[in-house]
Amino acid sequence: MGAAGSRLRAQGPFLFDESVSRYQHSEDELVNRYDGEVYRRVIEVGDALVLVEARDVGPGEEAGASAVDMRVRAPGRMSKKLLGAGEAALRHLLAFDLDLEPFYRMARRDPVLAPFARRFRGLRPVRYLTLFEALITAITTQQVNLTFGGRTRARLVKRWGEKLLLGDEVHWAFPRPERLARARAATLKGMQFSGRKAEYVIGVARAAAEGGLEADDFRKLPLEEAVERLTALRGVGRWSAEQALYRALGRIDALPGGDLGVQKVVAQYCFGEVRVDERRAREAAQQWEPWGALASAYLFAARRAGIPAKAE
Repeated sequence: MGAAGSRLRAQGPFLFDESVSRYQHSEDELVNRYDGEVYRRVIEVGDALVLVEARDVGPGEEAGASAVDMRVRAPGRMSKKLLGAGEAALRHLLAFDLDLEPFYRMARRDPVLAPFARRFRGLRPVRYLTLFEALITAITTQQVNLTFGGRTRARLVKRWGEKLLLGDEVHWAFPRPERLARARAATLKGMQFSGRKAEYVIGVARAAAEGGLEADDFRKLPLEEAVERLTALRGVGRWSAEQALYRALGRIDALPGGDLGVQKVVAQYCFGEVRVDERRAREAAQQWEPWGALASAYLFAARRAGIPAKAE
């Protein structure tokens, strides 16, 4: 087994645990895994599968500041190509390319965000590897809780994803769209997907396999045009489209205002209420443009920490 490591630095501060803890939302998560110390993810490099691992730099002047210790492992011989691919993937996954300073300048002037931007400085919106993965993840969580969505997605990964064996360790790669595009709806229904969701998953996989979900295409488009293109896919509504653009491409302008969680945190910290509708959530977020989705990540962090709204 080959292995190699390096010190990987972010553009600006990085709050490791608070950022990657998002991967712990489901106990059934097989692809993006975080055990409280190490984040692990299988990536594909050509026909090869490699495991990318990242951990905080630990005690010292850099801890929680700007870097992670990265290791790439593969069944065969390690090469510069594999190490380079691992570094590139991890930079994307952990949003190391995102410059947070313009957001912090805006947040300092905002009475709601200012204390959270200070408290959680370095929190980054971790990502999925591809737009395809993000859309499939969004579809599996449509109108169900995260536990059920994670469970059905794990079944999908085990059925169509490739397995990487490293000694006695088993790691899973997210399925390639070409493989999932050949799935039968009946097979997905047997995994507790509804008939419609089974069709949506296969349809998105086929679109990706045919080249219709290339990341660069959607990075360059104005937000509304990107949303419109994605919602042309059957089963992809605005919520799923915005989630995918934010979580796969790092489009921090893509606030999923239709998300129940977003509506609740905006209601709590902006209005002192339990929940607002999508219209009020989007109106409140206008003051944070074009960082609306990133602003919501800091509100979620405050809620997880149990920080009350000022009015409470």
